[in-house]
Amino acid sequence: MKAHRALVAAVAVAAMAGVGSGSAHTPGRQPEAPWSQSSPGRPDGELPLLRHHRYKMAGRARPLLFWIGRADVGMGEIVWRGGEGAVAYELLIGTDAAKAPRGINRWGYLLEDARPSVTRILGVMTTSDEATISDVTSRPAGAQSAGRFKGLDARIAGGVSRSTAETIETERDFSVREKAVIVGRIEQKLRDGVVREAPVPAGVRQGFLLAVAELVQDTVAARKSGGQALQRLKGRTIPYIYSRTLYDLKLTDVDTVRSSGGGPPGAGLLHAEFGTLNREKGSRTTFELEYATEGPLAGVPTLIRHRPRWWLEAVLTLEDASTASGR
Repeated sequence: MKAHRALVAAVAVAAMAGVGSGSAHTPGRQPEAPWSQSSPGRPDGELPLLRHHRYKMAGRARPLLFWIGRADVGMGEIVWRGGEGAVAYELLIGTDAAKAPRGINRWGYLLEDARPSVTRILGVMTTSDEATISDVTSRPAGAQSAGRFKGLDARIAGGVSRSTAETIETERDFSVREKAVIVGRIEQKLRDGVVREAPVPAGVRQGFLLAVAELVQDTVAARKSGGQALQRLKGRTIPYIYSRTLYDLKLTDVDTVRSSGGGPPGAGLLHAEFGTLNREKGSRTTFELEYATEGPLAGVPTLIRHRPRWWLEAVLTLEDASTASGR
């Protein structure tokens, strides 16, 4: 599931939105609920808007021994909704072809909508075959005129995950700012896709977002109880499912850090490191988050760092400090 590994860092951001939102969702098995893979949109309509944050993306590459970076190569947005025991997260993240080196256009969108009776996951992303830095540097600027996007639609209910996956090709390479067009097109194709089923064992979280949110909530609560309680969380692992594959999410490290404003360490800001394990293939990925443990932005990431390749690093920083806003 290469698409999942590429989205791991992105969805980690969205998962943080569940902290302090005032909504709750119980992980584990859900009661059986009628649904149809051909039914468009979210289950039972859209939930009320709670928060909306924007991020700026910086990128770095290491062709030899030293890192070379640019401060503004893309963007990110997190929207979260909730109410009546339900939560929904949306993440849009990607490069801006007008700013990124060689006009690289890579972006992804993720929705997780968890209701008491059913959880829906929708993922859309551009495809990429670049495995080495030479693949990127040898690519002529603006060479990709057409577009190719992958999509996943999964519904989890009654201890079963039912999912479809499709790929579409477009007449041009649509940018991150044209997300609505691509999501609409791929949703249309997903409605007619082949549905595949997989069991969801008891105790397995019904989405990556839910698993990360749970670990973050635990660290925020532990920080209030003191440093020893926080350190005891290191190594905690939560299982989750993505499509038909089981994964483990592990909190590999967590500690207090000095605030960006130069305040004393331990002033309520945490740095946490996470790792995921694909149980079937044994593949792993890691990412890092920094977030406050108190105040209106408790649990909201101020920094996200991920290295999808040893030679490539992406860093997102919070642009705004608003706690709630409309679109």
